[in-house]
Amino acid sequence: MAYDARVIEELHSLNDIVDVISSYIPLKRAGRAFKACCPFHQEKTPSFHVNPERQIFHCFGCSEGGDVIAFVMKYEKLSFPEAVQLLARRANMILPESSSEKSEKSLANVFYEIYDAAQAFYHHQFLKSDVASSARAYWKSRGFGGEEAKAFGIGYAAPDWQLLLNHLTGKGFRQDVLVKSGVIAKSNQGRFYDWFRHRLIFPIRNTQGRVIAFGGRVLNDEMPKYLNSPETDIFKKRREFYGLHLAKKALVAQGAHRYILITEGYMDCIQLQAAGFLNTVATLGTALTEEHVRILKRFADEAVLVYDGDRAGEQAALRSLDIFLTEGLSARVIGLPHGLDPDDFIRKHGKEAFAEQIKQAQDVFDFKLQALLKRYSKTDSSGLLKITSEFLDTLSKINHQVLLDRYVRRLAGVLGVEERSLRIELDKLKSKQKVSIVRNAPTIKPKAAEPPYEKLLLSYILHYPPYFAEFKQTLPHYQFQGELSRELFQSIAEALLEDAGHFSGSRFISQLPNSSLQKFVSELLVDEWSEKDREKGFRDCILKMQQVVFNQNLQDLRHRIGDAEQAGNQDLVAALMQEYKELLACSKVKSPPA
Repeated sequence: MAYDARVIEELHSLNDIVDVISSYIPLKRAGRAFKACCPFHQEKTPSFHVNPERQIFHCFGCSEGGDVIAFVMKYEKLSFPEAVQLLARRANMILPESSSEKSEKSLANVFYEIYDAAQAFYHHQFLKSDVASSARAYWKSRGFGGEEAKAFGIGYAAPDWQLLLNHLTGKGFRQDVLVKSGVIAKSNQGRFYDWFRHRLIFPIRNTQGRVIAFGGRVLNDEMPKYLNSPETDIFKKRREFYGLHLAKKALVAQGAHRYILITEGYMDCIQLQAAGFLNTVATLGTALTEEHVRILKRFADEAVLVYDGDRAGEQAALRSLDIFLTEGLSARVIGLPHGLDPDDFIRKHGKEAFAEQIKQAQDVFDFKLQALLKRYSKTDSSGLLKITSEFLDTLSKINHQVLLDRYVRRLAGVLGVEERSLRIELDKLKSKQKVSIVRNAPTIKPKAAEPPYEKLLLSYILHYPPYFAEFKQTLPHYQFQGELSRELFQSIAEALLEDAGHFSGSRFISQLPNSSLQKFVSELLVDEWSEKDREKGFRDCILKMQQVVFNQNLQDLRHRIGDAEQAGNQDLVAALMQEYKELLACSKVKSPPA
């Protein structure tokens, strides 16, 4: 849906960019602005700036930038309408609906409504229904009470085959849509029934806290023990975590070094959060994926894997480590005692003992090397080669040279081999990988850089719009050389025409046609000058651009003279030569100082 400019302006006024961004990452005051380490790329020195006066952000490291809507879109991986809706919910702002939306809502929005209704029903059943007494008893036996049930929205699906179905159809939801949502199933005989029955229900929420699916656990020894909602357009197990909507608040509060605990199950996550480890999430019955880690990088600087203390848990951790190295997120591993999962460990040993486990968590190097040394012997040639081969394959995924050098030295020391030999083998491996990548890589034509004087002039105009009219009067036919500069100048002209010569930076950014322009404008708006420096800079840009126009005219005349000479048209040659001399004689343009 396209939102009216007035709606976007109201949305901006209700969502201060500093308040919104600081709810995701810790910001520090830096003069009139705020800064932080960028959440969109890895860095140690903050280059991410937020300007509260202009209500924009810009990163000088990766060039991401824009208004509050652009930030939410990038951080939450949302479309423009979804980001607007999120910010509207945050500010309790009611957005207008188009006539088409009123008559036919998107399937995704209907799913959200179904899940909200189902969650409320399940939760009420868990708290109040007599038939849920066994579920409440089981919940209590795991050491949880009403506080945890409320925080996670725990529910109960009764044994009845159609209790939820009748409740949801009574609210007007169609049976075929309920089947698509996954809360209702359809038998081969065409009978509709509740997908979850006689199970403890765990609502699965996205990072904004909206219910997108459910997990259900049996209360006895039946199999399967856990049952998840089927995947839909809004629920993909490979990129969702259980508990992240709660954990992200704790991660923001951690400050400079943010670490996240990753477990394998709902109960583990709830137990750790209940014990005070609020920065805990769980995967959803699937192995950790690249998409999972990319999402984690938005919230944390380090991941601590908390896997069950058995062979399967160790293998799951080992599979995950290469992904962390490839994606560039630091990781450590907690090796729990054999036979204990995090839930068991907390109940048996307490939170203080678990805090000590976090402190003693092994880094990627130690954990993987220890696992390889348990599997192979470094004292015989065959085992040594296998350890070296597998570990070098892992090291080849590290892009940070300092970290790579450190691991190579440590590996050489542990195995008792020459560091130089390991580097030779590692270089061979990387060369093979590069050849494979180059063969499959598409050819990309780099974009020409924007002329710096054009960028500066546009920046001055954005800061002081009256310069636009003066520029047009001085250089009415100037053609911008930079692609983005050309697009931006046209957008400024349209905005000033529409707003009678005035526009606000944040509203202007939100109306730009693409993200490239938004980033470009945010970069230009970050700079600040005194009135005197701005005025001098603007005059210098005008002089430079007059010089550019003059040189272009001279070059054009030279080409025309050459064409006329080739054609043997001496009269035209003479006329053009006279024009060339007059242009040189009347030129009073001088270049701005370097």
